[in-house]
Amino acid sequence: MQVYSGTPHYRTRGCRNRMGEINGLVKGPVTRLFEKVARWIGLSSNAGPVLAALFLEQYGTAEKLSSEDVCRITGYSRANAGLIISQLEALGVIEGARDYDQTGRGRKRVLYSVNGSFTEVFELGVISIQDRLDGMTRDLDSIENLDSSFKPSIAHLLKEVRTAVENRREELQVTVSK
Repeated sequence: MQVYSGTPHYRTRGCRNRMGEINGLVKGPVTRLFEKVARWIGLSSNAGPVLAALFLEQYGTAEKLSSEDVCRITGYSRANAGLIISQLEALGVIEGARDYDQTGRGRKRVLYSVNGSFTEVFELGVISIQDRLDGMTRDLDSIENLDSSFKPSIAHLLKEVRTAVENRREELQVTVSK
């Protein structure tokens, strides 16, 4: 007879293969893909394996992962995994909820899951680029409003930068509206 330990079904006896399967997928091409996704949304590539683990679990079994699970799958320390998890939470990419089914004393662990779809996470990258372009436009406006004698010497550069920023902004708007 197996006694319920507060551990979700896929982590109990007979179901450990699922965690090993995810651990295997978090290596290689899947990791490289999610490292690019992490950079796309403005995080370090170190967030890639964590994103991969959470997305694979979300789309595989719809179960949630604890920070200990993330550490085991990625090989990251608790401190590194915790930092990445907090960054992903701050961006709204993942959400955590206390595991009140967990038995025993002490603080209940937090289980994490992806908050939304891959498309929604990918849109964060688009928003990030839009924000950077807006920032560059504000900087250009500030430079052009300066009363300075050096402005004529860099007028061509400023025009070229503004044109590049505006072109990217238009391309981005066309891409988003498709």
